[in-house]
Amino acid sequence: MKEKITSYQFLAIMFLAPYGTASLFFTTPETKNDVWIALLFYAFTSIIIQMIYVNLFNKYPKDSIVTYLPKIYGKYIGFILSVIYIYFFAYDAARGLRDFTELTSSFALIRMPVYIIVSVFMIIVTYSVYKGIENIGNMAQMGFLIVIASTIIIYMLLFMTQNSLHFESLFPILHKGFIDVISKGWKLSTFPYGEFVVMTMLYSFLLQKNELKKTIISASIIEGISLALNNILFIAALGYELASSSDYPLLETLRLVHIGDFLNRLDIIFVVVLMLGGFFKISILMYASVLGISQLFKIKNWGLLCSVLGIIISITSLIIAENNPEHINIGWNYVLVYFFPFVVVIIPLLSLIVYYIKKFIVGIHAPTK
Repeated sequence: MKEKITSYQFLAIMFLAPYGTASLFFTTPETKNDVWIALLFYAFTSIIIQMIYVNLFNKYPKDSIVTYLPKIYGKYIGFILSVIYIYFFAYDAARGLRDFTELTSSFALIRMPVYIIVSVFMIIVTYSVYKGIENIGNMAQMGFLIVIASTIIIYMLLFMTQNSLHFESLFPILHKGFIDVISKGWKLSTFPYGEFVVMTMLYSFLLQKNELKKTIISASIIEGISLALNNILFIAALGYELASSSDYPLLETLRLVHIGDFLNRLDIIFVVVLMLGGFFKISILMYASVLGISQLFKIKNWGLLCSVLGIIISITSLIIAENNPEHINIGWNYVLVYFFPFVVVIIPLLSLIVYYIKKFIVGIHAPTK
């Protein structure tokens, strides 16, 4: 029996997929203290891009992006494009794993060998993927509430900490104009919002398909507001200069919490919550990649696929860069610029155009009665 997920589970999965790592960083430092405006703008832009995905899905309601691309482009070109998406999901999972390995080894398990952290983390993720999307969806429902609640708690604790927040750091707003902010923040359309493309692998699992558009719009708006509030918090607590230069501004912000002599150093506690976000992100991306391999190559042994891909993702995360600065530099200046736009926007848009061209040509050559 094919697995199914509810609209709420779909929303929770969609929210957690990019939020897992996006919540860690000060996104697009080029936009400076207007980053929150860029985040809100590109959240709405992402909805437009996702309507392309939905339009394609409506043409092939029983398929994922991996299985309908060969139907649009033909056996050979479609196969190559499908493999690109499978690779994209696995590679993004490896990058996410590296992010959280660096986080854990820097703040919690400092003396623990990195390969052990990676191995333990991926064993849990692999088992989750093996159990299926319904299992991930059930956990995501709780994970979504935990992440939202933790954000509210962080704000409350910082408000209770004297002189920790300075909202005047947000000013001046749009001092170089709206167009300047949007042009400098264009990478947000690829990360974090471009990672919504992973949901194209899950559209067919949705029970209430008539609610797909509404769920996508709701998740995108919630994502945008949550990330905007996160970055407002970074600026108000740390200032733009420190927030943009810190590897993990969220944890630097949490270190400011100091209530009496008993409530401090909450960054260690919240590492657990952040790891929860990482678990969901990597699980969703790995599931999409395993599902794509299963669909494209007609491999039925799900457990074997999960195990092999889990090992490949683990090894890739370790060799992807020599250190964290190199890892971030590769992601920010190369992957988001040259790889993500191709997968997130160009292929889906071209696919929709090719579909309509083929339909038009078939219509012209169709015999008239």
